[in-house]
Amino acid sequence: MPTKILKIVIAGPYGAGKTTFVKTISEVLPIETDVPLTKNELDGKRSTTVAFDYGRMKIREDLVVHLFGVPGQERFSFMWKIIARGMHGYLFIVDSSSEERVKEAMNMYSFFRDNFPDTPHIIAANKQDLPNAVDIPIIKSILKVPYEVKVMPLIATNRRSALLVLVALLEEIRNTLLETIKYTR
Repeated sequence: MPTKILKIVIAGPYGAGKTTFVKTISEVLPIETDVPLTKNELDGKRSTTVAFDYGRMKIREDLVVHLFGVPGQERFSFMWKIIARGMHGYLFIVDSSSEERVKEAMNMYSFFRDNFPDTPHIIAANKQDLPNAVDIPIIKSILKVPYEVKVMPLIATNRRSALLVLVALLEEIRNTLLETIKYTR
């Protein structure tokens, strides 16, 4: 049986947890393109992704998922379309530790929705283990997430949490593909 390959993009603003998610879930040593931040840029992080993160996961004997994390800073936004080309779905990660951090995701989420309107995706509210994490309905409201799009809690450092989010996205991709096949026959 031939192996099916799915391309999943991991998007979200700077510091949301994209690199951590890829590291947590990848079965191979992830490729990272992080560079150190300058003293002026430091805000609790020491580095930032400048091209992409890459990881891979074998779901079944006949299904392999390639994970591509895009850089979250606006100055690298030219990479978003390049990396997203040919994706089967995307996971949009937001830092849910405060409403301000969620609001930082608005422009990038709008970019992905506007440029890839028919691409299956879900929102992952990272850092839900923190005491003042923003509730899912509030995140959905701030980002103006369409009714049919799932918003799920995530702790990107926890493999089980990351797997639950990935499986939910794979189900969305499968359902979209089944709908497409049903309507093209």
